[in-house]
Amino acid sequence: MRSLPAAVFGRLGLLAAGPVAVHLALFHGVEAVVATVVICFAVVVWPRPDVALLMLLGLVPVAAVADPGGTTLPVMGTGAVGLLLVRVALIGLRPRLDLLLILLLGCGVAVSCLLPQQTFSVAHPWKLCALLLAGLGLLAASALTPPDPRHIAQVVACSGAGVAVYLMIRGEYASDRLTGLGLNPNYVGSVLALSLVAGVGAARFHRSWAWLLPAAACAFALLETRSRGAFVMAAAGLACVLLVGRRPRYKVLIVLAIAAATLLLPSSLDTVEDNLTGSRTSTELVANTEVRKRAAEVALQVAFDHPLRGIGYARFPEYARTSPALGIYINTHNDYLRVAAEAGIVTLALLVALMWLGLARRYAADHAVLQAMGVSYAVGLLFANTLTDLLVSTPFWISLGCLLAHAAHRKRDPSPLSTPLPSPHVRTAE
Repeated sequence: MRSLPAAVFGRLGLLAAGPVAVHLALFHGVEAVVATVVICFAVVVWPRPDVALLMLLGLVPVAAVADPGGTTLPVMGTGAVGLLLVRVALIGLRPRLDLLLILLLGCGVAVSCLLPQQTFSVAHPWKLCALLLAGLGLLAASALTPPDPRHIAQVVACSGAGVAVYLMIRGEYASDRLTGLGLNPNYVGSVLALSLVAGVGAARFHRSWAWLLPAAACAFALLETRSRGAFVMAAAGLACVLLVGRRPRYKVLIVLAIAAATLLLPSSLDTVEDNLTGSRTSTELVANTEVRKRAAEVALQVAFDHPLRGIGYARFPEYARTSPALGIYINTHNDYLRVAAEAGIVTLALLVALMWLGLARRYAADHAVLQAMGVSYAVGLLFANTLTDLLVSTPFWISLGCLLAHAAHRKRDPSPLSTPLPSPHVRTAE
């Protein structure tokens, strides 16, 4: 139960936020609006940290649009996480396995960054470490005060559609691939893939065809990125959405259809090159794949050579540049390998254990959408280093935290679809 003054204070703050922001934008500039949003967010955090998480989920793409590739998003994200953690700590913490794993994972990343086993002249490696720790903070906050899962999917779908429309209007292309927001096409594709899965999941489980409109916007922009990794992300998430609750024979048909599409896609690249790979020739695609393969082999060797705490977080690209096996400045293009090489195999095991706790379960309809988004993001980590990009990772951290909270309170759902769980914010009769 919230106290009456806190409830009144929170509602008044929400009502005043809109008019004050409009007034400041018209007469005092964008900086005043940013300050107002920060104050309003702080006001919301104290009475409703779960609503503040939804608010942050919607503000992240707005910050990316307002300052593409700048410091606004990292500063806003880390500041918001700090405020959320203070608030949830005041609620009171109980020992839980998922919280222990988050703490150990954060310690493993921090130790690898502060006490690297390989010294390179890397500029500000602590920045990437701080962004990953901020993501883990988001995970802890959402695990302790989970938002409504239905609202999470809706906010991700709507914000992703807004990003898709904005990017298409801007029309920024690199080698005929859609880009923008300070991100390369692969990262843009990751953002759109998660939003596409959220929109399709909302359309199916919320039984409203209207959610296919934002999903269609995300799908169209996703095709324009020509990102192979993002295509696989979207396919994995959509497969989860389509498979949940189906009868066994339909699951078999869906799996066969996906397998057939996967087998036919490579042979079809030449005929649909303009739609899937843009101006990239098959020779260029093969060369990119070969370089990433060699980077993965080097990362594996580094992980086995330094299994406890890696070579130091954010230091693999410089290691690759000086390595005789590579000789170029390149990241792993696989965040599992990056964590293993830079922070150690033990830290990677903690990350995989957290994902397993949240994703390897049966869920009711609303949570099944978040599970599909989590699976999509987990697959995307095989092709990109997005753990330190809050624009891509924020929906995943909040979704996974919500799933962990659900798993902590209910070990197994009686039926994944036939018995939907009530919202944690709706009171039931005693």
